[in-house]
Amino acid sequence: MTEPVDSSETENEQYPVAPRYHPVHKLTRKLYDFLASSRLAMALLVAILLCCVAGVTLFREERAGVLIFDALWFNGLLLLLVINVACCFFGRIWGRKITVVSLGMILFHLSFVTMFMGIVYNSLYFFRGEMRITEGETLLNRARESYDGAERGRFFNLFRLKGETTLNQLLANYNVGGTDKRVAYDVSVREGNQATNGIIYLTHNLEHHGFTYFPDREGYSLLTVITDRGGKELYGAHIPLQSMAQKDKSRLYTTGTKEAPGAIPFPQLPEKALFNLNVIYHPNPAAERKGEATFQLWPAVEGHPAPGAKPFAQGSAVIGSSFDAGEYRLSVKEVRYWVVMRVTYEPGKPIVLASLWVGLSGMILTTLGRMFRRQRRL
Repeated sequence: MTEPVDSSETENEQYPVAPRYHPVHKLTRKLYDFLASSRLAMALLVAILLCCVAGVTLFREERAGVLIFDALWFNGLLLLLVINVACCFFGRIWGRKITVVSLGMILFHLSFVTMFMGIVYNSLYFFRGEMRITEGETLLNRARESYDGAERGRFFNLFRLKGETTLNQLLANYNVGGTDKRVAYDVSVREGNQATNGIIYLTHNLEHHGFTYFPDREGYSLLTVITDRGGKELYGAHIPLQSMAQKDKSRLYTTGTKEAPGAIPFPQLPEKALFNLNVIYHPNPAAERKGEATFQLWPAVEGHPAPGAKPFAQGSAVIGSSFDAGEYRLSVKEVRYWVVMRVTYEPGKPIVLASLWVGLSGMILTTLGRMFRRQRRL
């Protein structure tokens, strides 16, 4: 008499709970189980959340980018989360029948994976710079001194910054389709024989080989010239002025820093400075690019003049005329505008945007599939 066969044992033989893997396969299986672990997902989400909270509360801005968001270890956490999601979801649906609902879920999770891959890619290869440029001026895109400030991803290649940028003209009261855009800028970006020309304003950018140019802020730049007593020109340069809000809601246009007015060496490097100069511009509201300039001169010393030190010469002159400063004469020949343009390169942005559309499509398919399934049941 034969013994009865346990059906559970037969089922386990056909569908083993723990397949008999080769030792090498066991290692890959353990690695897969680790990557598909829900505990790993929770640990990664908590770690990333804490990093984000620290980045926006403790460090902020550039320091947060350097220490956290642009660091390899943080991008590694994001990449590990992407792999975890892919293993968790796609490992469970592998080999199953494709329906409208499951197709929508696949698209949604695929968009989630590609979105984070785009974020990581962008974090490692981005470039953001602030280019301060005066009307008629041309700056080399690759030169570090062309930017007031710049930050880039760890793997961004500086050789991608090619050619040169020219601010042809500032266009005041610029009008588009009957809408006043207030101010716009005629910009040219040239690489050899290839050039991209365009008008940029707050809601319209310029695209050139993956780089985006858009205006941030503008101000005055004074062509300041120094001559000797005989009228011989010794030096001249465009001096960009800071624009500072005053308590009476007016604006002060002066040399200095963003924080306070100040003097600058004049002439500027690499020339030898003859004195430290502060210039204040008083625009004429009735005439564009006209007005008066006030000059203050201190002895040429390193750094700014000592607090409370009196200038050895000071006075004013209308634009185009000169101010007598003893051995020298100073004048503002013309008034131009400068603009700070933000130059950005975001290679992962199209991936993120496309992923969002794919995710939305997946959600719509899943919703429609479930609605049709309910109707059939009814």
